[in-house]
Amino acid sequence: MYGKFLVEGDKPVRELLKSNFKVDAIYRIQNTNYQVRSKETELIDVTETELKKISTHENPNLSIAVAQIPVSVSSGLVQTEGLYLVCDSLNDPGNAGSIIRIADWFGIEKVFFSENSVEVYNPKTVSAAKGSLFRVECVYTDLKKLFELNENIKVFGTFMNGNNVYTSALDKNGFILIGNEANGISDELIPFVSEKISIPSFGKAESLNAAVAAGIVVSEFRRR
Repeated sequence: MYGKFLVEGDKPVRELLKSNFKVDAIYRIQNTNYQVRSKETELIDVTETELKKISTHENPNLSIAVAQIPVSVSSGLVQTEGLYLVCDSLNDPGNAGSIIRIADWFGIEKVFFSENSVEVYNPKTVSAAKGSLFRVECVYTDLKKLFELNENIKVFGTFMNGNNVYTSALDKNGFILIGNEANGISDELIPFVSEKISIPSFGKAESLNAAVAAGIVVSEFRRR
């Protein structure tokens, strides 16, 4: 509604200030210094009690920033070759944040989310992503149209019954499609999947967390 989001904690706030995000205000414990690049950013001194009242965390760490949610305009057409993460109907904010952090670690500059996925600027996602949210571009889009417009790029879909990711032929370029935590990849997207891949199980666990699975799969792509 307001187009704003919170960044909580000293280190994330410092990461935010290194980015191109517009920062409206920083609420800080007195004597906590920050290098701000815009005169429009307010530095507001508060007590620990006051900081705790405005925080979503039980024990806030030194500061909270109010930043503007960037307006991401995408034609859906990928301009450069590369590896991209795509999240279909992702519900859990912690998973979303962890996937953004995984993308940052493995040098993936853009993550696509279906329009019904969790909001990446909610406090839990921001917290899980750490500073990676300020370095990875997150785009909400119609995934069906995304794949239609980029039919030359392979789509590697993660499935329980796919081909073993450790023995599959993987490309340096492609979309890695991660499905919904409970229901997997949407039926309407399955026809766009070039290859179904799976992480083999060696134990008795029923399934893997979506973010854990994304990390394992991306690591294997980067290892080749």
